[in-house]
Amino acid sequence: MKFSSSTSTLLLRYTSDHVVPPVAQRYLGSPVHPIRPKIAYMYANRDPTTLWWRVSVSHLNQFKRTVRSWCARRARMAFQESLKRQGFDRLGRSTSSSTWSQKQPLLGSLELTLRPACLHQSFEALQKDTDFLLKGILKHRERSNDRNQNR
Repeated sequence: MKFSSSTSTLLLRYTSDHVVPPVAQRYLGSPVHPIRPKIAYMYANRDPTTLWWRVSVSHLNQFKRTVRSWCARRARMAFQESLKRQGFDRLGRSTSSSTWSQKQPLLGSLELTLRPACLHQSFEALQKDTDFLLKGILKHRERSNDRNQNR
């Protein structure tokens, strides 16, 4: 299952498969790179029962590193808050302790790409955007599950 959605400040790409990000692919593609064994070990032993998510600042290259880091940190915090509000921990696992209300965990890979407009957004507006995008994933997942059950 693939899902893409966007707002004026964020672009979200989600897939139910676990995907190694491009930065790690660059190291894994080079057989002689000194960090390759570490990256290969890290992804070989990464927990497949969690959500692999990351924030990308590739559209903010015209800004200084401190600005990009600040934006990425705000987006991470906003997304983690959105996960918490929907009943998930930061790895996409359900935080509900009762078995009858247990949600299915979020599995797969998710990339949040920041757009330049995020610089001028308040944190509350950024949280609303991440809430909207996360709810979109959950609705899409429910529709996909309904379609699969009807077959």
